[in-house]
Amino acid sequence: MRKLLALLLMAVMTISVCGVASAEEAAGENVVTIAMETSPNLDTQWNAGATGAWLLSVMYEGLYSVTETGFALSGAESVTVNDDATVWTFALKQDAKWNDGQSVTANDYVYAFKRLVNPEISTTYMLDYGQYLKNGAAISGGEKSLDELGVTAIDDYTLEIQLENPCTFFDSILTYSAFYPLREDCVLEDGVGDWAWDVERSITNGPMKMVSCDEDQQIVMVKNENYYGAADVALDKLVVKLIDDSNTTLQLLETGEVDLITGYPSEETERLQEAGLYHSTAALSTNFLLLQCENEPTSNALVRQALSWAIDREFLCNVLLLGTKTPAAAYVGGGFPGSSAEADFRTEGGDLIGYDEEKAKELLAEAGYPNGEGFPVLTCSYANSSADYTTIFEYLQAQWEEVLGITVVLEPLEKASMTELRDAGEFEVTPQGWGADYMDASNMLSIFVTGNFINGGRYSNAEFDAAYSESLKTVDQTERMNLLHKAESILLEDMGTIPLYHGSSVAIYSDDVLENVVMGANGKPLLTGIVHK
Repeated sequence: MRKLLALLLMAVMTISVCGVASAEEAAGENVVTIAMETSPNLDTQWNAGATGAWLLSVMYEGLYSVTETGFALSGAESVTVNDDATVWTFALKQDAKWNDGQSVTANDYVYAFKRLVNPEISTTYMLDYGQYLKNGAAISGGEKSLDELGVTAIDDYTLEIQLENPCTFFDSILTYSAFYPLREDCVLEDGVGDWAWDVERSITNGPMKMVSCDEDQQIVMVKNENYYGAADVALDKLVVKLIDDSNTTLQLLETGEVDLITGYPSEETERLQEAGLYHSTAALSTNFLLLQCENEPTSNALVRQALSWAIDREFLCNVLLLGTKTPAAAYVGGGFPGSSAEADFRTEGGDLIGYDEEKAKELLAEAGYPNGEGFPVLTCSYANSSADYTTIFEYLQAQWEEVLGITVVLEPLEKASMTELRDAGEFEVTPQGWGADYMDASNMLSIFVTGNFINGGRYSNAEFDAAYSESLKTVDQTERMNLLHKAESILLEDMGTIPLYHGSSVAIYSDDVLENVVMGANGKPLLTGIVHK
């Protein structure tokens, strides 16, 4: 370990003192190179990953953008909302332009929103986000035409959005990439298409524009000089290396070939912390165990509760995972805006999650399996590419066998095979993580609504569905929070999922190389402000 640490520190010193500056940097340009382990989808309405959303946020700008403390108007100068929050009228920035110099108009938003709900294209978030728009669900279902969508260009710079139901948190939803404007003349209509990877067709309205792209290797962006706020964008050039191996990305950081990485081998955590390269911030995310709720034994709520109470989350997070995670006291973590004054989401329902071996045994006996007798072999399936998952499930195997007397079999799989298994619902226990697409607790709870395509465990509870559904159309904020608290409590009483920990967003870089690395409220660095020393 000491040898590796010395090598890492030597690499950092080489970068900061001797320099590995490119020709652009030598000429005074601010060039930052990052590495990602995932090839993102650059189609704003087909992207379903956090890394993709991160890159899209510097290429495009919607009506609202994520900030260090929350979110704020960006593509619009002002907004007017009617009393029941069903009509949102935006005055767009008249100096907002696409990177080819054309103005961003209300019609660009109308086109994008219609594409979002178009059943012939069937975008990733057609149902999830389209449902908020007036007639959006009916259009997605083929019952109404696109022209009946409640989105209207009053004039070139005035956009009116009518909602299906009252929604006081629609501003937070609008931060997500699915609601970015799109240029109709650039987008291919045959589903996803290849337009988003085509430099000629990728016309963007954000701080950066793409100048070269190899979807398997590298994306290069430069400052969009036609962006109205270009003078305030520190970054001149962003190089994104796409490398599906965390060991390789770390090696590139150590040799100075990249400046910042977000993925790293978890076994290197302590070394990176000691070297001062490990920077973390709380993320609006939860990692949990997905249980198959349609088949025995995990269809039994008492079994799910027994499994949960047998887990020592403090030991798991603070010892086995080296303090990099926050033990879950509930499903929805802290940090979401709009929590009631009486209780935040971390506290609400907290007495429903804990570590109590005797209680776990009692619950399993009540379920009909005293001391594990008659309990079938329980299979835990997970991706073998994650060292964290290996650590977690080896712990769970030992813990459940010792405390509950059951037999647990581990099934590590290739990532692609695991994804297929989870999508098909052909598992008993498997890990899943969910990071909020937007900063409202409703997004965390939405995945457990009956029939949601992300609800891989097939959890279904009519009371949960009713409380969640009612919260979506409740204007009074206190009442809405109470409904969300109720929904979460139902989920935890049922133990429809077993929360393990709340995640953190990690950026690995040297303070000797980069400065002004500011984390946004969504846990991702705000790239355009970073300065390469």
